[in-house]
Amino acid sequence: MFSKKNKPERIVPKTSRTKDNRPFFIPEIRTIEDKKNMTNTFVSPYGVENKNVVNIPNDRTGTGDIDKKYDIFRKEKRLTKEEAQKRFGSSYYEFVTIDNNTHKKAFSEEGLTADDLHAKRPTAPDNTSQEIIDEHRSIETVPVDEFFEKATNYKPEPKTIEPTDEVLRDLVGEEKLEKDQYFHKTTEEETFEDVIFKEDEVVEEEPEIGFADDFVYEEYQPEKTPVRHERPIIQSDNINLKEYLLPPVSLFKKNETKTDIEPTWVKENIDVINETMVSFGIDGTVTNYTMGPTVTRYEVSLASGVPTKKITSISDNIQMSLSAYSIRIEAPIPGKNTVGIEVPNRIRESVYFGDVVDNPKFLKSNDPLLIAIGLDIDALPVYTSIESMPHGLVAGSTQSGKSVCIASIIVSLISRNRPDEVKLMLIDPKKVDLQQFADLPHLVTPIIDETNVANESLKWMVREMESRYDTLKRFKAVNVVDYNARRSDLPNFIKMPRIVVIVEEASDLLLSGGVEIEESILKLTQKSRAVGIHVLLATQRPSADIIKGSIKANIPTRFAFRVPSSTDSSVVLDMTGAEKLLGKGDMLFSENGSARRLQGAYLSPEEIESITKFIKERREPEYMFTHEALVVQMNTGENSDQIDELFKDVATYVVEEGKCSLNKITQVFGIGFNRATQIVNSLEKFGIVSENVGTKPRTVLVEYSGLSRIFEGLDN
Repeated sequence: MFSKKNKPERIVPKTSRTKDNRPFFIPEIRTIEDKKNMTNTFVSPYGVENKNVVNIPNDRTGTGDIDKKYDIFRKEKRLTKEEAQKRFGSSYYEFVTIDNNTHKKAFSEEGLTADDLHAKRPTAPDNTSQEIIDEHRSIETVPVDEFFEKATNYKPEPKTIEPTDEVLRDLVGEEKLEKDQYFHKTTEEETFEDVIFKEDEVVEEEPEIGFADDFVYEEYQPEKTPVRHERPIIQSDNINLKEYLLPPVSLFKKNETKTDIEPTWVKENIDVINETMVSFGIDGTVTNYTMGPTVTRYEVSLASGVPTKKITSISDNIQMSLSAYSIRIEAPIPGKNTVGIEVPNRIRESVYFGDVVDNPKFLKSNDPLLIAIGLDIDALPVYTSIESMPHGLVAGSTQSGKSVCIASIIVSLISRNRPDEVKLMLIDPKKVDLQQFADLPHLVTPIIDETNVANESLKWMVREMESRYDTLKRFKAVNVVDYNARRSDLPNFIKMPRIVVIVEEASDLLLSGGVEIEESILKLTQKSRAVGIHVLLATQRPSADIIKGSIKANIPTRFAFRVPSSTDSSVVLDMTGAEKLLGKGDMLFSENGSARRLQGAYLSPEEIESITKFIKERREPEYMFTHEALVVQMNTGENSDQIDELFKDVATYVVEEGKCSLNKITQVFGIGFNRATQIVNSLEKFGIVSENVGTKPRTVLVEYSGLSRIFEGLDN
């Protein structure tokens, strides 16, 4: 619609033109890379007499006379196109293909001549007749598309191969059957059977494998297992447990690849530490070192008058000089006059649970609550007794080794004691960490994973503690050990078992349970030691608002794994240092106010499964109370008269229907809405249905077996 005016052609004045009549231009260099690439490498194709590699300017390619552009690289004067066409049959005679005869000459000092570069057309060999050549030239050619179309649609001719009698005899037995009954002849393509069943094919039998005349058969001898210490056979006072067998130590793995060769990097670290102290003007040298499975402790002797704060102030510089992940300085080492610098090993050794428990000190001990923890820096096994703790706190972030430590404590107890000697109450709010220990005969009750059941279980434990104190008072015994010693001579006497309460995630339990759980834990940690009840709390959130000082005051033993900050380390250990740990079992074990570094023993899920299977096959669980009976006891008691007479009928109806609806209950039983509401609230208290969440229907939580146990508790 609108016409566009063309711009006038730019006319360059003759004064701005070059000698070869080209317009003058100024090249533009955009980047530093373009400036660096202003010259290219050019390789001459004309032989070795000229320079093989020449730097030529990056001029305007595609302009000028191309025929004359590279004349400086030619041996002789360039031929004109007419002369080249006449002599060589091509105007570009420089690029004529050479054969094997002229290949060596082309790269020699002599070079190629014009005769050598002459393009010769291939001729037929002398012994080839002219008729064959003419016949070859007369072959009809086919277009490419037509050729591939024929090749794609090609089908072989129908082919039928009948199987032999021997093959049929192998397939259908000795009877003579018709071949057509099993093989069809209407196949259009050659099938797999066509390739297999060939009549003339001879199958060579494989030669039998024989033995030489001097061959002597030797019976297989298994490798000798390492010698393990056997535990003493202890007879049970309970008649039902006389034949109870403790699990063997052979169920646990051991690290058999240990070496005493001193690595070279230890001496290198000693030199680096000495040089770093000299550079900062600290008069001290490394006098000794101790290499453990995870870290190596270098002992530094300081000169007289050198404060220990000087070496602690340069801890970051020492870590940087050693290129270490983290270091920890212990100034001074307890019981020594040296400062310890703990540096991670370049090669970390594995510490298995079998390495720690396969020791006479652990197997032959008379302490039923002795547990195996791991190896210290001297690579020596470390044990402690829960009775001397008497309560413990295990804290560490995710993937630090906290759950493995809890598992090793439980396995240490069940591998040394019978179910009548030690009982366990396991509380697992996360519902996954302790489920591998379910259905053990050592359990007081099934594993607890709900907050309300955990609250009532801790209250039950407080009542058990008070009852035990009354028993000790009646028999004038000081503690459980004294009570068992006084009563052991009496017939049909049953020992008072030790009880260990283990809470996997105490932070979640304290947050959701509130003040009641905190009060129960506080009562147990204050005065349950004498009656043989001990508490172990584990958490990955060691904050001061959750693990309060009143609880920590009664828990002197701490297992500190790697934590995010020094503040968390102060909450767990009342000192810093846990933030410098390496994780994966590296811990600080604080007992009686002193902390030492250990590598926790690793216990695989396969080992836990093997030992629990061994125990479950020899003893069925005998719980002291069940969850349903505990909930019934919680909701009945003094308020047993408030239970509606239709409670059992409504509970049975709800379980049969699999859902709880107030409207249905009012219609089926012909009662009012208020009465139905009270009955449903009672069902919620007994744990039969879930809580009311808005307009959503309540969920039925029990089955017929659980409902029958609740009814038994009501009847009793």
